[in-house]
Amino acid sequence: MGGLPSSRRLKFNALIHSLSIISTLISFIMLSMVAFYNAPLDHVHSTLESTVGARMWLITVNETSNTLIYDKSHSDYPNKRFTHYNPADFESSENDNVNPMREGLGLGRRDDSGIHAYGFGIWGWCEWSNNDWMGNAKCTKKAFWTLPKCAMPTWDNIDQVMGNFPDAVTKALSSTSFLVVFAPFLVLSFLILLCFALRFPGPYPPYPMPPKSERKWSKDTPINTQTKIAWILRDWKTHVIFFILMSILLIPTIVTVLIAKSKLNNTDKVAIGGALISNVGTGFDLIFASWVCLLIAQGFCMLRNGLIPKGKKVSKLSTG
Repeated sequence: MGGLPSSRRLKFNALIHSLSIISTLISFIMLSMVAFYNAPLDHVHSTLESTVGARMWLITVNETSNTLIYDKSHSDYPNKRFTHYNPADFESSENDNVNPMREGLGLGRRDDSGIHAYGFGIWGWCEWSNNDWMGNAKCTKKAFWTLPKCAMPTWDNIDQVMGNFPDAVTKALSSTSFLVVFAPFLVLSFLILLCFALRFPGPYPPYPMPPKSERKWSKDTPINTQTKIAWILRDWKTHVIFFILMSILLIPTIVTVLIAKSKLNNTDKVAIGGALISNVGTGFDLIFASWVCLLIAQGFCMLRNGLIPKGKKVSKLSTG
């Protein structure tokens, strides 16, 4: 196998390497927002003053005028769980004065002005008025939170409707989403490699990379850490490892949120808290966007002119 082409015949493009760094930096910022900007981290219970709807929730759940709630004053609350009922029993009628709340069932509906919305994130959840997503919110911060264990009836109202929440929300979301906390640090490690490889001395790594057994460095060519990192960034095995690690950290959250959304939106008046509407949150969207940015940066590294060497001439590598 002959010598690889000299770097003098390669058109090194500083723009490509710069775009890799920028794309990775954007990915790092977005994942950091998802990981640390949902439920407040300062203390367990807090009231946000504004813009709660702009936080990086993984999933949001909205009550509707048809959402059933528990009456907190009822003697069986919150232990009583209704899994089936006749919707007609809850419809108002001029000839029917039966009110489930008065009849001792402990059930009712919120009026239109009191409908709530809930945002769920890695560190807990918040509750606010569905009519004012930028207004005040009651928040609960708890690592590895579960429902109903972490709900406090004296603080918020989520326990009035969570009877219809699937296990994907009440039990799984907090645990699976905690893996996302490590994703920004993985992206940061890739960003550090990209920055450290700027203007490496050479030789320029080819593509496809030759097997290690065929890589023979010239005796008069000093090989420093920068060059070794540049070769690592050009090796497809490196990017496969990063892809696998990102999959481990992000896919459990993606799957959990999609399952939760599907089950919440497919339940209609079958349990307490029925007739809820769920949507993926901004944080969920940023998880996808950040992963795409990282993949773009990895793709740039694999281009023929994807890295910036030092100077115009880089020594040639012999592969035997």
